[in-house]
Parts: sequence; C-alpha cells; structure tokens
Amino acid sequence: MEDTEDLSPGSLVRRWRLGKRLRMMRVEAGRTMDEAAAYIGVKRPTISRIETGRQAILARNVKFLCQLYDVGAPEVDMLMRQADESNERGWWASYSDTMPDWFETYVGFEADAKEIWLYCSELVPGILQTAGYQRALKQARRGSVDEEGVAFRLERQRRLADRQPRLRIVLNEAVLRRKGCDMDKQISHLTAVSKRTNVSLQVLTFDSGPHAAMRGPFNMLTLPEEPAPNLVYLEHNDGAVYLERPIDLAKYSAAFESLTKQALSAEDTRDFLATLA
Repeated sequence: MEDTEDLSPGSLVRRWRLGKRLRMMRVEAGRTMDEAAAYIGVKRPTISRIETGRQAILARNVKFLCQLYDVGAPEVDMLMRQADESNERGWWASYSDTMPDWFETYVGFEADAKEIWLYCSELVPGILQTAGYQRALKQARRGSVDEEGVAFRLERQRRLADRQPRLRIVLNEAVLRRKGCDMDKQISHLTAVSKRTNVSLQVLTFDSGPHAAMRGPFNMLTLPEEPAPNLVYLEHNDGAVYLERPIDLAKYSAAFESLTKQALSAEDTRDFLATLA
C-alpha cells in the first residue's frame, strides 16, 4: 500500500467523481484524513489530492478505504472498477514533457468540461492562440521555441473545436494591445472564433473602468452532469491553485458575470476587433 503520486493521469473527471464519493464516505463514517492516510500507508496530503481528483488512486487502495469506511461489497466492486478506469491515459499524456504536472491536471479536466469560463488580463488564452503568437511568447520567455509545445496547444485547440464545449471568454483590452506577438493574425483568428455558435467572446475595454477581476485572471470549469462551475483555476509562476469551496465558486461566478455585463457585447467585440485589425 504505497503512495501513488507517480501514476500517469487518466480521465480526471472520473477520478474527480471517485474522489468526491470517497470523501463523502469518509465523512459519513466519521473518519479523518489522518486516519485514512495511516490505514493505506500514505501521507495526509495524498488523501486530500485523491479526494479532490488531482491524484491517481489504485483499485486496491480504494478497497482498503472501503474497509475502513465499512462499505458493502457491491459498491466496493463498482468503486474499484472506477479506479481502474480513472487511471487510463488521456490524449495529453503523450505531451507530458512539454508541460508541468499542475498544468497537465488542468488540461485533463478541461478535456471533459462541458463549459469553460476564462477571464484573461494579459495573454490570449492558450485555447485561442495562433502558432505565431505562441512562438513569440515562448521566444520572449525562454529565448527559444519548443515546437512540441506548440504542437500540443494546436492539438488541444483541435480537440476542443471538435467537442465544442460552451466557451465564455472575457479579454482585457491589454491582451489585444500587446505588440510583437503576430497580433494581426491573432486578431483575425479571434474574430473567426467569436462567430462559432458555442463561443461568447467579449472585450473589457480600458474605458469600462474598475472591475471585479482587477487582481488577475482566472479560469472556471463546469464538468459533465454538473449544473454550475465546479473548479476555479488560478495559475501563478510556480504552479496553480484549485478552488472548490462553494463560497469560492460563488464569488468567482459572480465576478465573471459582472465582467460579462461590463464588457462589450459579443457583436460589439467583433466591431472592436475590426478596428484593431
């Protein structure tokens, strides 16, 4: 019974659901995370990551946790099968060398999300970047271009375009004013994407004044069969933070809705992009 941190990620939505169920069973059984961790021979943070879907879990460890929580045989078998299924490798695993672990986790959730909300204050989001824009960013950050990383982002975009989740995106005007990033082609691409039926693209202009997200960008994901966003993703230079508490989800949802009301409409945004082009 060992820690499973080095397992390759699989279907993170299935893993998230399994973790949610394990957390519920632990609470109902009156057990603490420390007790669960000691029972299967791992550290407490590992149980936290398992219960929030950000770490793989072996089927046998599911079995041991079910023993601790006094769960009946039929459900144990179902949960063990879900554990095996949740450890299947996703398409993004072949690009794992091009991204840090914390971002690989986000991509796994994004790959199944039915709705994606983005507020971007400085950069065009990766799912909308042209190859030229990506290369310019990588050159500025690292002094060189990682072509495999460019290929990964283009593949990510292709899969999202095929799947067509609902995209709601608010771009700060500063994103579009940045020079030296192949912006002519990038703006043309944004205009084309904004016409897709599953996309709502809005620009928050400088003239709009103070707004609810002046502390920085954030992403929100709604997973399948869920009525509202389940995750807030906050990225920083050395990693990322995931927020799942109802109070945090409510706060960021309200902030995003406020941004959409303050920003240009989708139609006015296309007119604004035309002036930049």
